[in-house]
Amino acid sequence: MADTVTQILGTASNMMSDLLIHLRAEATQLRDRHTKAAAQSRQLRRSIDELAVQRSFAEQLGSPTLGRIRQQETDLRTQVIAVDAEANHTAEALKRLEQLIRQTEMSSTSLAGSTVQGNASDPWALALRGQIIHGREEERVRLAREVHDGPAQVLANVLMGLEHAINLHTSQHPTLPEFLDELRTAARQGLHEVRGFIADLRPAALDQGLPNALAEYVRSYQRTTTVNVTLDLHAWPPSVPDETEIVLYRIVQEALQNINKHARNATVLIRSFQRDGELVMVIRDDGPGFDPREVLRRSGKESWGLTSMRERIALVGGHFAIASRPGAGTEVTLRISL
Repeated sequence: MADTVTQILGTASNMMSDLLIHLRAEATQLRDRHTKAAAQSRQLRRSIDELAVQRSFAEQLGSPTLGRIRQQETDLRTQVIAVDAEANHTAEALKRLEQLIRQTEMSSTSLAGSTVQGNASDPWALALRGQIIHGREEERVRLAREVHDGPAQVLANVLMGLEHAINLHTSQHPTLPEFLDELRTAARQGLHEVRGFIADLRPAALDQGLPNALAEYVRSYQRTTTVNVTLDLHAWPPSVPDETEIVLYRIVQEALQNINKHARNATVLIRSFQRDGELVMVIRDDGPGFDPREVLRRSGKESWGLTSMRERIALVGGHFAIASRPGAGTEVTLRISL
């Protein structure tokens, strides 16, 4: 009788595994559709903003091109409505599909007999934590969208208007170009900072997997810091849940910001590997290092950055460890069961 039950559970577990493969493939296709639609929407909106500035100046100058510009603007707005509908539809479908995948993963894990009461790997507890992580990321997406559609667009329009005004200046106002150039510089800097804020809130590359997202982040990071980073994630497994990749991305962000603050000019290696059924990620720098016990003794607690990393990895049932000493650099190790 026991053998029969075991066989039934094994068959059910295999069926769930096959279903997961199919659902993940569908999610990948949906994610690609959503990414393309969102990118197309952003491009169309930028074109509309440029046409709006051109239309404004054409109205002021009574230009004969005004009618053509208005028609182009109308056509683009019609396209935006259709593209946004596709982006919203795929986003909602992807959200539901990812929820189904998480529920299926929980059921599959339970069938495999890995659920232990009170254990950090309890699939239902991990699912709740996953919902928390996704909720945070959805809020970041909402903030990024609002900043993009609000202050970023205003700054972009101001910048285009200033550049057009500089081109139209006359010799009767010799100080005007210099004044406008100062305004243009300030607007360009503000737009750069706002776009950087948007990218930090929700990097689009995260939809293409953690290795791509981190590669893009490291490229941007190295343009603005003196830290040299080597990324080695070539053996990254394809079945890492989205919420786990989100957590790891945020931890690497936090670690690199700490390194830039405390170990400038350091060399950093970020690598991953699999060992004993676990995914291991190591972030190692050759900076000045520190004594964790001394930090704990002085302040009575870990730094905010270390606490944040420890709490994030715990949300997905992972483990955090840090090794450092003065003059020997710092190594952060993250371990997550596969």
